[in-house]
Amino acid sequence: MVDDYTVREQNLLNLAKNGGFKFTDKFFLYTSGKIGPYFVQSIDICKNGADYAWAIDSMKNLILHEIGNCEFDVISGGESRDWDFSNPVAVALQKPHTKLYKDKDPIGASIRDKIVLHVADLNNEGSSPRDLWVPQIKKQGGHIFDIVFFVDRNEEGTNVVKELGLESHAVITLNKDAWQILLDKNYVTLQVYNS
Repeated sequence: MVDDYTVREQNLLNLAKNGGFKFTDKFFLYTSGKIGPYFVQSIDICKNGADYAWAIDSMKNLILHEIGNCEFDVISGGESRDWDFSNPVAVALQKPHTKLYKDKDPIGASIRDKIVLHVADLNNEGSSPRDLWVPQIKKQGGHIFDIVFFVDRNEEGTNVVKELGLESHAVITLNKDAWQILLDKNYVTLQVYNS
């Protein structure tokens, strides 16, 4: 059995080697409308089939270990990057899947009177869960208690998810340890690390 730290470190390094981090001396404009010095593109893990498979397997094992397979009925993912994680995780766990859209009703498994586990690519500001996915799940008659991210930037979104009353789980959390690993493996410079 591989320990959690090794799984998280390997996913972090896989994401980095596949170009999942972009840095600038200016700023990137994020989906939330805010700006920041780096950009994470979680979906870049798909550039390598083995790394993508490792990521999906890691998410599956995280769910089984921290939530349990009997604690939810349906897996949801939001339009559209979440689907690259939520759909294969649903297949791996043999759970029904529903696709949530920004401007129309979900497609897939019914979530009425079901406990829904939302699986997403990235948590940064928490605006998508707050403004789109959680309200839509509730509007459709579903219940949500947990959300799983491939990457959690460990920023404002962490508090937003707590305010929504959800337990948050992530394969990769971009905390001090993660940035130290990226520095030690030469994926970031000291200047980037310090910023």
